[in-house]
Amino acid sequence: MNYLKKFVERDSEIIELCRGKSVLHLGCVGFTDCPVSEKIKMAKESLHAAITEVAEKCVGVDLDGGTVRQLTDHEVFDNLVEGDVEKLQALDLSPQKFDLVVAGDIIEHLSNPGLMLDGIRERLLPEGELLVTTPNSFGIASWIRVLTGRFTEGAQHVLCFNPITLSQLLERHGLEVTSASTCYQSRAEQNYGKLFKILRAILRKFPKLGGTLLYVCRIK
Repeated sequence: MNYLKKFVERDSEIIELCRGKSVLHLGCVGFTDCPVSEKIKMAKESLHAAITEVAEKCVGVDLDGGTVRQLTDHEVFDNLVEGDVEKLQALDLSPQKFDLVVAGDIIEHLSNPGLMLDGIRERLLPEGELLVTTPNSFGIASWIRVLTGRFTEGAQHVLCFNPITLSQLLERHGLEVTSASTCYQSRAEQNYGKLFKILRAILRKFPKLGGTLLYVCRIK
């Protein structure tokens, strides 16, 4: 955990890493808790829209076939593929390999995350990178919720990770961590105002307590 050196804003960190690269965006639809109509309404404000804007080439993959089809039919996006991220080898993608794979807050939803990581390794160019984010079970927000009896998991979450277990899973599947941070989403400042600014100042000094892990890694 000592290598968690930074506490950063999630989307801006991801977008800058995507700039000018070929990107495979897994779980690209997002907004898990929302109905399809809301997902379509918010699509232009999504992380996938921002990545598409800055990347040289972006392909999004999501299991939510109904939303993928509607976003495509309504010409919101033209770069989406319906598919299972645990079976990436079976998907017909163009290009076949990428500079960067973004797996943002999806690994905690999977029954077999190692299958996704094996598939990602096959989709990376030799010098390519994987960026993965997931809630940090050692984050201060989790501890507060547990101690106050208010802990809940996100919709469809079946796994939780801490800095140790995420690193060990990545290494088990042939990936070497090159950068490890914790992060927050911009809406946290909008939702909590001055309280969040105080908390952000604290977490910049103690980033290991941040609520979400953000790891970048390469093939060993």
